[in-house]
Amino acid sequence: MPPSSAKRKRGNEDSSDDEDTSFGKQILPVANLPENFDGEPMDGLQYLFTVRRDARRLPGVTCVQNPYASAPPTVSRSSHSDFTTHPSVPSEQWCLLLETRFRNLRQNLNQPTRFTGGPHEPGRRLMPEKKERDLWWAFLEGRPETEWNVSSKQSKKKAQGKRSGHGLRAWADESGQEEPTGIVIHESSLLNDEGEVEEALKPDPAELLPTPSGTPAPESTGLADGDDPLTLCPREPSPKLLRLINESTALHLLMYFTHWINNHLQKVDQNVFPPRNSHARWMFALLSRIEDYVSADDMNLLRNLVRACLALLKHIIERELAPSTSRISLVPDAMSKQSCWIIISTVVHVWKQKDLWVDAESILARFPVTAA
Repeated sequence: MPPSSAKRKRGNEDSSDDEDTSFGKQILPVANLPENFDGEPMDGLQYLFTVRRDARRLPGVTCVQNPYASAPPTVSRSSHSDFTTHPSVPSEQWCLLLETRFRNLRQNLNQPTRFTGGPHEPGRRLMPEKKERDLWWAFLEGRPETEWNVSSKQSKKKAQGKRSGHGLRAWADESGQEEPTGIVIHESSLLNDEGEVEEALKPDPAELLPTPSGTPAPESTGLADGDDPLTLCPREPSPKLLRLINESTALHLLMYFTHWINNHLQKVDQNVFPPRNSHARWMFALLSRIEDYVSADDMNLLRNLVRACLALLKHIIERELAPSTSRISLVPDAMSKQSCWIIISTVVHVWKQKDLWVDAESILARFPVTAA
């Protein structure tokens, strides 16, 4: 085995070589000829010169035509124009941009992060249960926790019964300690038209004040007697709340929104379950919790949501075309046409339900283009 000094000496000799390293190091002697030499090589030295010169002139990568290549299969992908030509329908470029940003939003929400808000108290409910539809409406409308949190409501009634001393049996005193209600911090996360998420924490004024005990809100309107809808502060979807909602719960809540929109359209004069833009933000956020591939039953829920939004869109256009005296609406921040289109386009493009554009065009065909 040669000594290390010999290795270093050989390495030094190689490093001093001025030849291009991309074609290997020069080992055999090469003739020193001009670059434009075009004669016949007379010996091996000249032949190696021509080989290395021609190698430097060749491109680094070459492509040879594949004799077995065939034309790529054409994928039949239906576009916007295959279903609708109405100018009021969102353009295909806008829908594709919406789909891209929606998928990015869904990926960002699914990424695990360390800081997602304040610490969660064990045993404390941040939202109603999945099957409590009436309590969910009170929660979304910004009602106090005592009206949508069943456990807090029951503990408050129990405490009132202990103070009054009426209507309690002996075992009621052994049930346990009263749960403190505490101060509820209202979290909001606004989804703007650009698809960006802006998270902010602010206290809910309705929950910082003592809540008088009274008659619960009627189921038909969602408001308690004497409440002014202008004073309500609807709750907004926040990343902390969305992380607690799985796909099954999201589909269940979207089914509630379909129910509320349909009930509102059936009883418009009574102002039942008025849809707001905050509800549209909740629907958009809940859609981000649903995967691309769902079952046929779940897809039917999404299609029913689109049809409900189309019916609401039709009602909004009719209301705008009505005389000015009948356009007055007592609903603050009522759900707009833009919000309807965002929900419709998201479901249609993300879950590839483009045949619903036919339903949209049949509705828009009844109105002037300027109104739709």
